[in-house]
Amino acid sequence: MSASSNPEVSDAIEGTRSPIVARRRVRRATTGQIAVAVVTLLVGLVVCIPVITVFLMSLRTGLPGRSGPLTIENFQEVFLDPFTYQVLLNTALFALGTIVVTLLFAVPIVWLLTRTDLPYRKTIYVLMTAGILIPTFLRTIAWILLLSPKIGLINQLIMELLGLENPPFSLYNIPGMAFVQGISLVPAAFFMLSAAYSAMDPSLEEAAYASGVSKLRTFLKINLPITVPAIAAVMIYLLMTAFSVFEAPAILGLPADIYVLSSVIYFAITPQVGLPDYGLAGAYGLIMLVTGVAASVLYFRIVRESRKYVVVTGRGYRPKRIELGRYRYLAVAFILLYFAFEIFMPFAVLVWASLLPYLQVPSMAALSKVTLAAYQSIPEYAGLRPFMNTFILIGLAPAVAIAVSIAISWIVVRTRYRIRGLLDGLAFLPHAVPHILFAVALSYLALVYRTALPIYGTIFIIVFAHAISFISYGTRVMNSAMIQIDPELEEAGRACGASTPRVVGRITIPLVAAAVFNGWLWIALLSYREVTMALVLYSPGSEVISTLIWKMWTSAYVSQVSALGVVMILIVLVLVLVLRTVFVRAQMGTPMQG
Repeated sequence: MSASSNPEVSDAIEGTRSPIVARRRVRRATTGQIAVAVVTLLVGLVVCIPVITVFLMSLRTGLPGRSGPLTIENFQEVFLDPFTYQVLLNTALFALGTIVVTLLFAVPIVWLLTRTDLPYRKTIYVLMTAGILIPTFLRTIAWILLLSPKIGLINQLIMELLGLENPPFSLYNIPGMAFVQGISLVPAAFFMLSAAYSAMDPSLEEAAYASGVSKLRTFLKINLPITVPAIAAVMIYLLMTAFSVFEAPAILGLPADIYVLSSVIYFAITPQVGLPDYGLAGAYGLIMLVTGVAASVLYFRIVRESRKYVVVTGRGYRPKRIELGRYRYLAVAFILLYFAFEIFMPFAVLVWASLLPYLQVPSMAALSKVTLAAYQSIPEYAGLRPFMNTFILIGLAPAVAIAVSIAISWIVVRTRYRIRGLLDGLAFLPHAVPHILFAVALSYLALVYRTALPIYGTIFIIVFAHAISFISYGTRVMNSAMIQIDPELEEAGRACGASTPRVVGRITIPLVAAAVFNGWLWIALLSYREVTMALVLYSPGSEVISTLIWKMWTSAYVSQVSALGVVMILIVLVLVLVLRTVFVRAQMGTPMQG
Protein backbone atom coordinates (compact mmCIF):
# COMPACT_ATOMS: atom_id res chain seq x y z
CA MET A 1 0.00 0.00 0.00
CA SER A 2 1.40 3.42 -0.95
CA ALA A 3 1.61 6.29 1.47
CA SER A 4 -0.78 8.34 -0.60
CA SER A 5 -3.48 5.65 -0.26
CA ASN A 6 -3.19 5.52 3.54
CA PRO A 7 -5.28 8.35 5.08
CA GLU A 8 -3.35 8.36 8.35
CA VAL A 9 0.01 8.62 6.60
CA SER A 10 -1.32 11.36 4.31
CA ASP A 11 -2.63 13.36 7.24
CA ALA A 12 0.70 13.00 9.02
CA ILE A 13 2.62 14.21 5.97
CA GLU A 14 0.21 17.10 5.44
CA GLY A 15 0.51 18.04 9.08
CA THR A 16 4.28 18.35 8.76
CA ARG A 17 3.96 20.31 5.51
CA SER A 18 1.35 22.82 6.68
CA PRO A 19 3.64 24.80 9.02
CA ILE A 20 6.34 24.89 6.33
CA VAL A 21 3.87 26.09 3.67
CA ALA A 22 2.44 28.64 6.08
CA ARG A 23 5.89 29.99 6.91
CA ARG A 24 6.70 30.23 3.20
CA ARG A 25 3.49 32.14 2.55
CA VAL A 26 4.16 34.53 5.42
CA ARG A 27 7.73 35.03 4.22
CA ARG A 28 6.50 35.68 0.66
CA ALA A 29 3.88 38.12 1.90
CA THR A 30 6.43 39.97 4.02
CA THR A 31 8.93 40.08 1.17
CA GLY A 32 6.20 41.33 -1.17
CA GLN A 33 5.22 44.10 1.24
CA ILE A 34 8.84 45.16 1.61
CA ALA A 35 9.32 45.16 -2.17
CA VAL A 36 6.17 47.25 -2.70
CA ALA A 37 7.26 49.68 0.01
CA VAL A 38 10.74 50.00 -1.53
CA VAL A 39 9.34 50.63 -5.04
CA THR A 40 6.87 53.20 -3.68
CA LEU A 41 9.59 54.94 -1.70
CA LEU A 42 11.98 55.10 -4.68
CA VAL A 43 9.27 56.39 -7.05
CA GLY A 44 8.17 58.89 -4.43
CA LEU A 45 11.72 60.14 -4.00
CA VAL A 46 12.57 60.55 -7.69
CA VAL A 47 9.21 62.19 -8.45
CA CYS A 48 8.63 64.29 -5.34
CA ILE A 49 12.15 65.54 -4.69
CA PRO A 50 12.23 67.66 -7.89
CA VAL A 51 8.79 69.06 -6.98
CA ILE A 52 9.94 69.90 -3.45
CA THR A 53 13.14 71.38 -4.90
CA VAL A 54 11.10 73.85 -6.98
CA PHE A 55 9.38 74.99 -3.79
CA LEU A 56 12.69 75.35 -1.91
CA MET A 57 14.28 77.17 -4.85
CA SER A 58 11.51 79.76 -4.70
CA LEU A 59 12.43 80.49 -1.07
CA ARG A 60 16.14 81.02 -1.66
CA THR A 61 18.34 83.56 -3.38
CA GLY A 62 21.79 83.21 -4.85
CA LEU A 63 23.48 80.36 -6.68
CA PRO A 64 22.95 76.69 -5.80
CA GLY A 65 25.02 75.68 -2.78
CA ARG A 66 25.57 79.32 -1.81
CA SER A 67 22.01 80.27 -0.95
CA GLY A 68 21.14 82.27 2.12
CA PRO A 69 18.27 81.69 4.59
CA LEU A 70 14.70 81.06 3.50
CA THR A 71 12.97 84.19 2.24
CA ILE A 72 9.88 85.34 0.33
CA GLU A 73 11.92 87.86 -1.61
CA ASN A 74 11.43 86.01 -4.90
CA PHE A 75 7.64 86.01 -4.52
CA GLN A 76 7.68 89.72 -3.72
CA GLU A 77 9.70 90.35 -6.86
CA VAL A 78 7.33 88.25 -8.95
CA PHE A 79 3.94 89.43 -7.68
CA LEU A 80 4.86 93.11 -7.31
CA ASP A 81 6.14 93.30 -10.88
CA PRO A 82 3.52 94.26 -13.53
CA PHE A 83 5.53 92.18 -16.01
CA THR A 84 4.34 89.03 -14.21
CA TYR A 85 0.69 89.76 -14.94
CA GLN A 86 1.49 90.40 -18.59
CA VAL A 87 3.25 87.04 -18.67
CA LEU A 88 0.22 85.33 -17.10
CA LEU A 89 -2.10 87.01 -19.61
CA ASN A 90 0.14 85.96 -22.50
CA THR A 91 0.23 82.40 -21.18
CA ALA A 92 -3.56 82.24 -20.82
CA LEU A 93 -4.18 83.68 -24.30
CA PHE A 94 -1.63 81.37 -25.84
CA ALA A 95 -3.14 78.33 -24.08
CA LEU A 96 -6.69 79.20 -25.12
CA GLY A 97 -5.61 79.86 -28.70
CA THR A 98 -3.77 76.54 -28.80
CA ILE A 99 -6.86 74.68 -27.58
CA VAL A 100 -9.08 76.37 -30.18
CA VAL A 101 -6.72 75.57 -33.06
CA THR A 102 -6.26 71.95 -31.96
CA LEU A 103 -9.95 71.21 -31.52
CA LEU A 104 -10.85 73.07 -34.71
CA PHE A 105 -8.95 70.41 -36.65
CA ALA A 106 -9.07 67.39 -34.31
CA VAL A 107 -12.83 67.14 -33.65
CA PRO A 108 -13.95 67.25 -37.32
CA ILE A 109 -11.19 64.84 -38.38
CA VAL A 110 -12.09 62.36 -35.63
CA TRP A 111 -15.77 62.52 -36.58
CA LEU A 112 -14.99 62.07 -40.28
CA LEU A 113 -12.74 59.05 -39.70
CA THR A 114 -14.84 57.27 -37.08
CA ARG A 115 -18.41 58.10 -38.06
CA THR A 116 -18.45 58.52 -41.86
CA ASP A 117 -17.53 56.64 -45.03
CA LEU A 118 -14.55 58.90 -45.67
CA PRO A 119 -12.14 57.34 -48.23
CA TYR A 120 -8.39 56.75 -47.72
CA ARG A 121 -8.90 56.05 -44.04
CA LYS A 122 -5.79 53.87 -43.55
CA THR A 123 -3.61 56.43 -45.30
CA ILE A 124 -4.97 59.18 -43.07
CA TYR A 125 -4.22 57.15 -39.93
CA VAL A 126 -0.65 56.56 -41.13
CA LEU A 127 -0.15 60.25 -41.89
CA MET A 128 -1.61 61.19 -38.52
CA THR A 129 1.00 58.99 -36.84
CA ALA A 130 3.76 60.29 -39.11
CA GLY A 131 3.05 63.85 -37.98
CA ILE A 132 4.37 62.95 -34.54
CA LEU A 133 7.83 62.39 -36.06
CA ILE A 134 8.36 66.12 -36.74
CA PRO A 135 9.42 67.83 -33.48
CA THR A 136 7.55 71.00 -32.53
CA PHE A 137 10.65 73.17 -32.59
CA LEU A 138 11.50 71.99 -36.12
CA ARG A 139 7.94 72.67 -37.26
CA THR A 140 8.18 76.14 -35.70
CA ILE A 141 11.42 76.84 -37.57
CA ALA A 142 9.79 75.62 -40.79
CA TRP A 143 6.84 77.97 -40.35
CA ILE A 144 9.22 80.87 -39.77
CA LEU A 145 10.82 80.03 -43.12
CA LEU A 146 7.33 80.17 -44.62
CA LEU A 147 5.67 83.12 -42.86
CA SER A 148 8.42 85.29 -41.41
CA PRO A 149 7.84 88.96 -42.35
CA LYS A 150 11.45 89.20 -43.55
CA ILE A 151 12.40 85.85 -45.07
CA GLY A 152 9.13 83.91 -45.24
CA LEU A 153 8.68 82.31 -48.67
CA ILE A 154 4.88 82.66 -48.67
CA ASN A 155 5.11 86.34 -47.74
CA GLN A 156 7.73 86.98 -50.41
CA LEU A 157 5.71 85.17 -53.05
CA ILE A 158 2.47 87.01 -52.23
CA MET A 159 4.26 90.37 -52.15
CA GLU A 160 5.78 89.71 -55.60
CA LEU A 161 2.50 88.51 -57.12
CA LEU A 162 0.29 91.26 -55.65
CA GLY A 163 2.84 94.06 -55.55
CA LEU A 164 2.50 94.56 -51.81
CA GLU A 165 4.98 96.65 -49.85
CA ASN A 166 4.37 94.98 -46.49
CA PRO A 167 4.14 91.24 -45.75
CA PRO A 168 0.55 90.05 -45.23
CA PHE A 169 1.37 87.46 -42.52
CA SER A 170 3.44 87.26 -39.36
CA LEU A 171 3.90 84.51 -36.80
CA TYR A 172 5.59 86.70 -34.20
CA ASN A 173 2.46 87.15 -32.13
CA ILE A 174 0.23 85.11 -29.83
CA PRO A 175 -2.12 83.90 -32.62
CA GLY A 176 0.93 82.75 -34.63
CA MET A 177 2.35 80.94 -31.60
CA ALA A 178 -1.03 79.30 -30.92
CA PHE A 179 -1.40 78.24 -34.56
CA VAL A 180 1.96 76.45 -34.70
CA GLN A 181 1.55 74.83 -31.28
CA GLY A 182 -2.08 73.91 -31.89
CA ILE A 183 -1.30 72.18 -35.18
CA SER A 184 1.37 70.07 -33.47
CA LEU A 185 -1.07 68.84 -30.79
CA VAL A 186 -3.77 67.63 -33.20
CA PRO A 187 -2.46 64.01 -33.38
CA ALA A 188 -2.56 63.65 -29.58
CA ALA A 189 -6.09 65.07 -29.40
CA PHE A 190 -7.14 62.88 -32.34
CA PHE A 191 -6.10 59.62 -30.67
CA MET A 192 -7.61 60.70 -27.34
CA LEU A 193 -10.98 61.45 -28.95
CA SER A 194 -11.13 58.49 -31.34
CA ALA A 195 -12.43 56.01 -28.75
CA ALA A 196 -15.33 58.27 -27.71
CA TYR A 197 -16.53 58.86 -31.27
CA SER A 198 -16.03 55.24 -32.33
CA ALA A 199 -18.28 54.02 -29.49
CA MET A 200 -21.13 56.44 -30.17
CA ASP A 201 -24.57 54.86 -30.76
CA PRO A 202 -25.63 55.78 -34.33
CA SER A 203 -29.34 55.48 -33.51
CA LEU A 204 -29.22 59.02 -32.10
CA GLU A 205 -27.93 60.37 -35.40
CA GLU A 206 -30.39 58.29 -37.40
CA ALA A 207 -33.29 59.71 -35.38
CA ALA A 208 -32.11 63.22 -36.22
CA TYR A 209 -31.79 62.41 -39.93
CA ALA A 210 -35.28 60.85 -39.93
CA SER A 211 -36.56 64.17 -38.56
CA GLY A 212 -34.98 66.04 -41.46
CA VAL A 213 -32.04 67.51 -39.53
CA SER A 214 -28.92 68.19 -41.61
CA LYS A 215 -25.60 66.42 -41.01
CA LEU A 216 -23.95 69.62 -39.81
CA ARG A 217 -26.74 70.42 -37.35
CA THR A 218 -26.73 66.80 -36.13
CA PHE A 219 -22.98 67.03 -35.54
CA LEU A 220 -23.37 70.28 -33.57
CA LYS A 221 -26.48 69.31 -31.59
CA ILE A 222 -25.89 65.58 -30.95
CA ASN A 223 -22.30 64.47 -31.57
CA LEU A 224 -20.61 67.34 -29.77
CA PRO A 225 -22.84 67.36 -26.64
CA ILE A 226 -22.59 63.59 -26.24
CA THR A 227 -18.80 63.69 -26.28
CA VAL A 228 -18.55 66.61 -23.84
CA PRO A 229 -16.57 64.60 -21.23
CA ALA A 230 -14.05 63.37 -23.81
CA ILE A 231 -13.63 66.84 -25.32
CA ALA A 232 -13.40 68.44 -21.87
CA ALA A 233 -10.74 65.93 -20.83
CA VAL A 234 -8.78 66.68 -24.00
CA MET A 235 -9.14 70.41 -23.34
CA ILE A 236 -7.68 69.99 -19.85
CA TYR A 237 -4.83 67.92 -21.29
CA LEU A 238 -4.19 70.60 -23.92
CA LEU A 239 -4.36 73.31 -21.26
CA MET A 240 -1.74 71.52 -19.16
CA THR A 241 0.45 71.07 -22.22
CA ALA A 242 0.06 74.64 -23.49
CA PHE A 243 0.92 76.09 -20.09
CA SER A 244 4.18 74.15 -20.00
CA VAL A 245 5.45 74.04 -23.61
CA PHE A 246 8.51 76.07 -24.41
CA GLU A 247 9.63 75.66 -28.01
CA ALA A 248 7.04 77.60 -30.03
CA PRO A 249 6.57 80.41 -27.45
CA ALA A 250 10.34 80.88 -27.16
CA ILE A 251 11.20 80.81 -30.87
CA LEU A 252 8.26 82.96 -31.96
CA GLY A 253 7.77 85.07 -28.84
CA LEU A 254 11.29 86.29 -28.16
CA PRO A 255 11.65 88.42 -31.36
CA ALA A 256 8.41 90.21 -30.42
CA ASP A 257 9.18 90.42 -26.67
CA ILE A 258 6.25 88.11 -25.88
CA TYR A 259 6.97 85.99 -22.83
CA VAL A 260 5.01 83.12 -21.28
CA LEU A 261 5.71 81.24 -18.05
CA SER A 262 7.93 78.61 -19.64
CA SER A 263 10.11 81.12 -21.49
CA VAL A 264 10.47 83.33 -18.39
CA ILE A 265 11.65 80.31 -16.38
CA TYR A 266 14.12 79.29 -19.08
CA PHE A 267 15.63 82.74 -19.48
CA ALA A 268 15.86 83.14 -15.70
CA ILE A 269 18.33 80.25 -15.48
CA THR A 270 20.02 80.80 -18.86
CA PRO A 271 20.29 84.60 -19.04
CA GLN A 272 22.09 86.24 -21.93
CA VAL A 273 23.77 88.56 -19.42
CA GLY A 274 24.51 87.91 -15.75
CA LEU A 275 24.17 84.89 -13.47
CA PRO A 276 21.30 82.38 -13.35
CA ASP A 277 18.46 83.26 -10.98
CA TYR A 278 17.15 79.91 -9.72
CA GLY A 279 15.04 81.58 -7.03
CA LEU A 280 13.09 83.62 -9.56
CA ALA A 281 12.69 80.54 -11.75
CA GLY A 282 11.36 78.64 -8.72
CA ALA A 283 8.78 81.35 -7.95
CA TYR A 284 7.48 81.36 -11.52
CA GLY A 285 7.71 77.57 -11.58
CA LEU A 286 5.52 77.28 -8.50
CA ILE A 287 2.77 79.17 -10.33
CA MET A 288 3.07 76.71 -13.21
CA LEU A 289 3.14 73.74 -10.83
CA VAL A 290 -0.01 74.78 -8.99
CA THR A 291 -1.77 75.29 -12.32
CA GLY A 292 -0.73 71.83 -13.53
CA VAL A 293 -1.87 70.06 -10.35
CA ALA A 294 -5.21 71.92 -10.37
CA ALA A 295 -5.73 70.95 -14.01
CA SER A 296 -4.98 67.30 -13.16
CA VAL A 297 -7.58 67.31 -10.37
CA LEU A 298 -10.12 68.81 -12.76
CA TYR A 299 -9.23 66.18 -15.36
CA PHE A 300 -9.92 63.27 -12.97
CA ARG A 301 -13.18 64.87 -11.85
CA ILE A 302 -14.37 65.13 -15.45
CA VAL A 303 -13.46 61.50 -16.08
CA ARG A 304 -15.45 60.40 -13.01
CA GLU A 305 -18.51 62.30 -14.25
CA SER A 306 -18.35 60.65 -17.68
CA ARG A 307 -20.89 57.97 -16.67
CA LYS A 308 -23.64 60.53 -17.18
CA TYR A 309 -22.87 60.50 -20.90
CA VAL A 310 -22.99 56.75 -21.60
CA VAL A 311 -24.09 56.22 -25.20
CA VAL A 312 -23.13 52.57 -25.82
CA THR A 313 -25.68 50.15 -24.44
CA GLY A 314 -26.19 46.41 -24.71
CA ARG A 315 -29.54 46.76 -26.48
CA GLY A 316 -29.80 47.60 -30.15
CA TYR A 317 -26.25 48.95 -30.48
CA ARG A 318 -24.92 48.63 -34.01
CA PRO A 319 -22.10 50.69 -35.50
CA LYS A 320 -22.95 52.28 -38.84
CA ARG A 321 -21.12 54.87 -40.89
CA ILE A 322 -22.71 58.03 -42.20
CA GLU A 323 -22.63 58.56 -45.97
CA LEU A 324 -21.01 61.86 -46.86
CA GLY A 325 -22.37 61.95 -50.40
CA ARG A 326 -21.45 65.15 -52.21
CA TYR A 327 -19.55 66.41 -49.12
CA ARG A 328 -16.93 63.67 -49.48
CA TYR A 329 -14.54 65.78 -51.56
CA LEU A 330 -14.94 68.72 -49.20
CA ALA A 331 -14.04 66.45 -46.27
CA VAL A 332 -10.96 65.12 -48.06
CA ALA A 333 -9.92 68.69 -48.90
CA PHE A 334 -10.21 69.69 -45.23
CA ILE A 335 -8.02 66.80 -44.10
CA LEU A 336 -5.48 67.52 -46.85
CA LEU A 337 -5.36 71.12 -45.65
CA TYR A 338 -4.50 69.92 -42.17
CA PHE A 339 -1.76 67.58 -43.40
CA ALA A 340 -0.38 70.39 -45.53
CA PHE A 341 -0.02 72.45 -42.34
CA GLU A 342 1.20 69.52 -40.24
CA ILE A 343 3.60 67.63 -42.52
CA PHE A 344 3.90 68.58 -46.18
CA MET A 345 4.64 72.32 -46.02
CA PRO A 346 7.04 72.20 -43.01
CA PHE A 347 9.01 69.24 -44.39
CA ALA A 348 9.07 70.67 -47.93
CA VAL A 349 10.42 74.04 -46.82
CA LEU A 350 13.11 72.38 -44.69
CA VAL A 351 14.23 70.31 -47.68
CA TRP A 352 14.17 73.39 -49.94
CA ALA A 353 16.11 75.57 -47.48
CA SER A 354 18.70 72.83 -46.93
CA LEU A 355 19.52 72.75 -50.67
CA LEU A 356 20.24 76.47 -51.04
CA PRO A 357 23.08 78.65 -49.78
CA TYR A 358 20.43 81.14 -48.59
CA LEU A 359 16.63 81.09 -48.52
CA GLN A 360 14.85 82.30 -51.66
CA VAL A 361 11.53 81.85 -53.43
CA PRO A 362 11.40 78.77 -55.72
CA SER A 363 12.31 79.70 -59.29
CA MET A 364 14.50 78.54 -62.14
CA ALA A 365 17.26 80.81 -60.89
CA ALA A 366 16.98 79.27 -57.40
CA LEU A 367 17.04 75.73 -58.85
CA SER A 368 20.37 76.50 -60.51
CA LYS A 369 21.88 77.14 -57.05
CA VAL A 370 20.75 73.84 -55.52
CA THR A 371 23.59 72.10 -53.67
CA LEU A 372 24.17 69.35 -51.11
CA ALA A 373 26.87 71.35 -49.33
CA ALA A 374 24.84 71.66 -46.12
CA TYR A 375 24.52 67.86 -45.93
CA GLN A 376 28.10 67.13 -46.91
CA SER A 377 29.47 69.45 -44.24
CA ILE A 378 27.41 67.99 -41.37
CA PRO A 379 30.45 66.12 -39.96
CA GLU A 380 32.34 69.44 -39.83
CA TYR A 381 29.81 71.61 -38.02
CA ALA A 382 27.99 68.90 -36.06
CA GLY A 383 30.55 66.22 -35.28
CA LEU A 384 29.81 62.77 -33.91
CA ARG A 385 29.04 63.54 -30.26
CA PRO A 386 25.48 64.96 -30.70
CA PHE A 387 24.46 61.82 -32.63
CA MET A 388 26.04 59.49 -30.07
CA ASN A 389 24.42 61.34 -27.17
CA THR A 390 21.06 61.26 -28.96
CA PHE A 391 21.19 57.48 -29.42
CA ILE A 392 22.21 57.05 -25.77
CA LEU A 393 19.26 59.21 -24.76
CA ILE A 394 16.62 57.42 -26.85
CA GLY A 395 18.03 54.04 -25.83
CA LEU A 396 18.47 54.46 -22.06
CA ALA A 397 15.67 56.89 -21.12
CA PRO A 398 12.78 54.74 -22.44
CA ALA A 399 14.42 51.56 -21.13
CA VAL A 400 14.60 52.97 -17.60
CA ALA A 401 11.10 54.46 -17.82
CA ILE A 402 9.55 51.21 -19.06
CA ALA A 403 11.40 49.07 -16.50
CA VAL A 404 10.10 51.26 -13.68
CA SER A 405 6.65 51.37 -15.29
CA ILE A 406 6.44 47.56 -15.41
CA ALA A 407 7.18 47.33 -11.68
CA ILE A 408 4.66 50.06 -10.84
CA SER A 409 1.91 48.68 -13.07
CA TRP A 410 2.33 45.14 -11.78
CA ILE A 411 1.92 46.37 -8.20
CA VAL A 412 -1.06 48.57 -9.11
CA VAL A 413 -2.89 45.97 -11.23
CA ARG A 414 -1.88 42.64 -9.69
CA THR A 415 -1.67 43.29 -5.95
CA ARG A 416 -4.18 44.39 -3.34
CA TYR A 417 -1.86 46.45 -1.19
CA ARG A 418 -3.50 49.67 0.03
CA ILE A 419 -0.43 51.62 -1.02
CA ARG A 420 -0.97 50.85 -4.72
CA GLY A 421 -3.30 53.85 -5.15
CA LEU A 422 -0.62 56.17 -3.81
CA LEU A 423 1.95 54.56 -6.11
CA ASP A 424 -0.27 55.04 -9.16
CA GLY A 425 -0.81 58.69 -8.20
CA LEU A 426 2.93 59.26 -7.83
CA ALA A 427 3.50 57.69 -11.25
CA PHE A 428 0.99 60.10 -12.82
CA LEU A 429 2.43 63.19 -11.07
CA PRO A 430 5.19 63.81 -13.69
CA HIS A 431 2.42 64.39 -16.25
CA ALA A 432 1.14 67.29 -14.15
CA VAL A 433 4.61 68.78 -13.64
CA PRO A 434 5.96 70.70 -16.66
CA HIS A 435 9.14 69.23 -18.11
CA ILE A 436 11.00 72.51 -17.75
CA LEU A 437 10.44 72.39 -13.97
CA PHE A 438 11.85 68.88 -13.72
CA ALA A 439 14.90 69.99 -15.67
CA VAL A 440 15.39 73.16 -13.60
CA ALA A 441 15.04 71.21 -10.32
CA LEU A 442 17.48 68.50 -11.44
CA SER A 443 19.94 71.14 -12.60
CA TYR A 444 19.74 72.81 -9.20
CA LEU A 445 20.17 69.52 -7.31
CA ALA A 446 23.04 68.40 -9.54
CA LEU A 447 24.88 71.65 -8.86
CA VAL A 448 24.31 71.46 -5.09
CA TYR A 449 25.41 67.81 -4.86
CA ARG A 450 27.89 67.80 -7.74
CA THR A 451 30.63 66.36 -5.52
CA ALA A 452 28.60 63.39 -4.28
CA LEU A 453 26.85 62.74 -7.62
CA PRO A 454 28.94 64.08 -10.53
CA ILE A 455 26.34 63.87 -13.32
CA TYR A 456 25.93 67.59 -14.00
CA GLY A 457 27.05 68.40 -17.52
CA THR A 458 26.76 64.79 -18.73
CA ILE A 459 24.21 63.09 -20.97
CA PHE A 460 23.10 60.95 -18.02
CA ILE A 461 21.37 63.81 -16.20
CA ILE A 462 19.29 64.36 -19.36
CA VAL A 463 18.55 60.61 -19.50
CA PHE A 464 17.44 60.72 -15.86
CA ALA A 465 15.21 63.75 -16.46
CA HIS A 466 13.51 62.11 -19.45
CA ALA A 467 13.05 58.79 -17.65
CA ILE A 468 11.29 60.49 -14.71
CA SER A 469 9.16 62.77 -16.87
CA PHE A 470 7.86 59.95 -19.08
CA ILE A 471 7.04 57.40 -16.35
CA SER A 472 3.41 58.51 -16.53
CA TYR A 473 3.24 57.51 -20.21
CA GLY A 474 4.81 54.14 -19.50
CA THR A 475 2.51 53.29 -16.61
CA ARG A 476 -0.64 54.21 -18.58
CA VAL A 477 0.42 51.84 -21.36
CA MET A 478 1.43 49.01 -19.02
CA ASN A 479 -1.67 49.36 -16.82
CA SER A 480 -3.94 48.88 -19.83
CA ALA A 481 -1.94 45.86 -21.04
CA MET A 482 -1.71 44.06 -17.68
CA ILE A 483 -5.43 44.46 -17.00
CA GLN A 484 -6.07 42.28 -20.06
CA ILE A 485 -3.85 39.41 -18.81
CA ASP A 486 -5.62 36.77 -16.73
CA PRO A 487 -3.86 36.50 -13.32
CA GLU A 488 -4.38 32.72 -13.37
CA LEU A 489 -1.40 32.47 -15.74
CA GLU A 490 0.86 33.98 -13.09
CA GLU A 491 -0.73 31.87 -10.36
CA ALA A 492 0.12 28.74 -12.36
CA GLY A 493 3.75 29.81 -12.42
CA ARG A 494 3.79 30.31 -8.65
CA ALA A 495 2.13 26.91 -8.16
CA CYS A 496 5.16 25.41 -9.91
CA GLY A 497 7.46 27.06 -7.37
CA ALA A 498 8.58 30.07 -9.42
CA SER A 499 9.31 33.28 -7.55
CA THR A 500 7.41 36.49 -8.34
CA PRO A 501 10.32 38.10 -10.26
CA ARG A 502 10.69 34.92 -12.32
CA VAL A 503 6.94 34.79 -13.00
CA VAL A 504 6.92 38.42 -14.12
CA GLY A 505 10.02 37.93 -16.27
CA ARG A 506 9.01 34.62 -17.89
CA ILE A 507 5.22 34.95 -18.10
CA THR A 508 3.91 38.50 -17.67
CA ILE A 509 6.44 40.47 -19.72
CA PRO A 510 6.34 38.10 -22.75
CA LEU A 511 2.53 38.35 -22.74
CA VAL A 512 2.64 42.16 -22.75
CA ALA A 513 5.66 42.35 -25.08
CA ALA A 514 3.71 44.40 -27.64
CA ALA A 515 2.81 46.98 -25.00
CA VAL A 516 6.41 47.04 -23.72
CA PHE A 517 7.69 47.66 -27.25
CA ASN A 518 5.07 50.30 -28.07
CA GLY A 519 5.66 52.07 -24.76
CA TRP A 520 9.42 52.00 -25.27
CA LEU A 521 9.07 53.28 -28.83
CA TRP A 522 6.64 56.04 -27.86
CA ILE A 523 8.91 57.28 -25.03
CA ALA A 524 11.90 57.07 -27.37
CA LEU A 525 10.05 59.31 -29.85
CA LEU A 526 9.14 61.74 -27.08
CA SER A 527 12.77 61.87 -25.93
CA TYR A 528 13.98 62.30 -29.50
CA ARG A 529 11.71 65.25 -30.27
CA GLU A 530 11.83 66.90 -26.83
CA VAL A 531 14.26 69.81 -26.60
CA THR A 532 13.24 71.73 -23.46
CA MET A 533 14.89 69.51 -20.83
CA ALA A 534 17.97 69.02 -22.98
CA LEU A 535 18.34 72.80 -23.34
CA VAL A 536 17.99 73.48 -19.62
CA LEU A 537 20.51 70.74 -18.79
CA TYR A 538 22.74 71.56 -21.75
CA SER A 539 26.51 71.63 -21.54
CA PRO A 540 29.21 71.19 -24.22
CA GLY A 541 29.60 67.51 -23.36
CA SER A 542 25.91 66.61 -23.33
CA GLU A 543 24.79 68.11 -26.62
CA VAL A 544 22.14 66.18 -28.58
CA ILE A 545 20.84 66.77 -32.10
CA SER A 546 17.89 68.88 -30.95
CA THR A 547 20.02 71.25 -28.86
CA LEU A 548 22.56 71.53 -31.68
CA ILE A 549 19.81 72.59 -34.09
CA TRP A 550 18.48 75.07 -31.53
CA LYS A 551 21.89 76.65 -30.94
CA MET A 552 22.60 76.89 -34.66
CA TRP A 553 19.21 78.47 -35.32
CA THR A 554 19.95 81.22 -32.81
CA SER A 555 23.11 81.87 -34.83
CA ALA A 556 21.10 82.13 -38.11
CA TYR A 557 22.60 79.09 -39.88
CA VAL A 558 19.46 78.49 -41.95
CA SER A 559 20.82 75.97 -44.48
CA GLN A 560 22.66 73.91 -41.87
CA VAL A 561 19.68 73.91 -39.50
CA SER A 562 17.37 72.79 -42.30
CA ALA A 563 19.75 70.01 -43.35
CA LEU A 564 20.08 68.75 -39.76
CA GLY A 565 16.31 68.95 -39.39
CA VAL A 566 15.74 66.82 -42.47
CA VAL A 567 18.34 64.30 -41.27
CA MET A 568 16.73 64.21 -37.82
CA ILE A 569 13.29 63.43 -39.31
CA LEU A 570 14.68 60.77 -41.67
CA ILE A 571 16.67 59.10 -38.88
CA VAL A 572 13.63 58.67 -36.66
CA LEU A 573 11.50 57.52 -39.62
CA VAL A 574 13.99 54.81 -40.54
CA LEU A 575 14.45 53.86 -36.89
CA VAL A 576 10.72 53.39 -36.35
CA LEU A 577 10.29 51.32 -39.52
CA VAL A 578 13.28 49.09 -38.75
CA LEU A 579 12.34 48.52 -35.10
CA ARG A 580 8.72 47.73 -35.94
CA THR A 581 9.79 45.28 -38.65
CA VAL A 582 12.24 43.54 -36.31
CA PHE A 583 9.66 43.35 -33.53
CA VAL A 584 6.93 41.93 -35.79
CA ARG A 585 9.28 39.28 -37.18
CA ALA A 586 10.47 38.39 -33.69
CA GLN A 587 6.88 38.00 -32.53
CA MET A 588 6.01 35.81 -35.52
CA GLY A 589 9.10 33.67 -35.00
CA THR A 590 8.57 33.16 -31.26
CA PRO A 591 7.39 29.58 -30.62
CA MET A 592 4.50 28.99 -28.28
CA GLN A 593 5.59 27.67 -24.92
CA GLY A 594 3.83 24.60 -23.61
